[in-house]
Amino acid sequence: MNCNWGTKRARSAFGGGGKAALSGQSTQPLRPNDSASTSTRDWANLGDGPAGLIAELALASDVADYVRFRAVCQPWRRCSPDPRAGGLDGRFLPRQWIMLDKALAGPRRHRFLNISTGECIHMDLPELAEHTLLALTPEGLLLLLHESTLVVRLLNPLTHQLTHLPPVTALLSPEQSRSRRCGLQIKVMVSGVGLVADSSVAVSFFDPMVLAVAKPGDDSWTVAHNDGMNTTLSFAGRFYCATYRGVMVLNMGSDQQPPRLHMVADRSKSFYFNPMAHSLHLADNGGELMLVHRTLCHDTKYGRRYDVYRVDLEAGVLVPVKCFNGRAVFMGMGRTISVSAQNPFPCVASDTIYMGPDCDGKIQGYNIADGRRCDLIGAVCPRSVVDCLRYCIQGFGKLLA
Repeated sequence: MNCNWGTKRARSAFGGGGKAALSGQSTQPLRPNDSASTSTRDWANLGDGPAGLIAELALASDVADYVRFRAVCQPWRRCSPDPRAGGLDGRFLPRQWIMLDKALAGPRRHRFLNISTGECIHMDLPELAEHTLLALTPEGLLLLLHESTLVVRLLNPLTHQLTHLPPVTALLSPEQSRSRRCGLQIKVMVSGVGLVADSSVAVSFFDPMVLAVAKPGDDSWTVAHNDGMNTTLSFAGRFYCATYRGVMVLNMGSDQQPPRLHMVADRSKSFYFNPMAHSLHLADNGGELMLVHRTLCHDTKYGRRYDVYRVDLEAGVLVPVKCFNGRAVFMGMGRTISVSAQNPFPCVASDTIYMGPDCDGKIQGYNIADGRRCDLIGAVCPRSVVDCLRYCIQGFGKLLA
């Protein structure tokens, strides 16, 4: 499978190219009249000043480039902070990277795609050996469950940092607790997860059905809501949810007040919602908070219609829109991804919602500007970036199969 969909050359392995590629030296043989053949630079001893500046520039570009820089030699690592020692430091989050699927070699090897550059890499994740993958965060992290202790952890797949969160033991339903005491296997399911500005982690559990919040180092989770969510999304440092009532935001409260949901846009003023037949999906469309209403449509052979609204947080209303401003949205039942419809993915059509197989089994895409639909082409396996993004956006049972 060709991974080089974007404009930036794909790497076959993380840090591929070795020290020469990372330091900027040519990998071609030197000719006798090359200046580098008579004088070799001591790249390892650049000094903390120049090397530290290069590290800052690499980190400003992408955390993957920063990890590659630190992998060159010990002196370069000494002049740059260890990304695994910073907790949930926003500088080291792989925000532009998404996990596609398993790579072709190795039981714990996965492919990751940079949705800004089109670069595709393979990563070995031995941390998955004793964990169950519950969900992916919009910040690029993996939410894991330790199978024997039920401790929840966040994994940064690029730095391999593990952030420890409380166990879910106290959140289990009475039936789940009894099953665990009897030695039976229980299944914990998550419908959404994201980070909040104060380094808290908000998780919308589907089973047990609670919205809970915790910080690294906490002994237990704090329950903020005891009901299901249609969709969740961490956006601009806050955690948003959509229910049958509308779009809500999680207010973290204080030491005296527990976190609670607060309404920011009432759904009833904009459209009818049937919880048995419709669904809601939040999306971060290049810095704009969008809500997609997936509804039944009986007057066509396709059966579904998709209406899009911009969430006006200042006015507290949902504004109907007919474009994504040169972008496209890939949407599954559990999460959404917005990508540019130009560079690095010119094959992606703008103003289009691409559905995962778990969201719509009849069509591939829906243009929100004019309602045109793109039929499925019947491919057996993913062959393009559109196919791969459609497949990776669906539930994790199929993602890891």
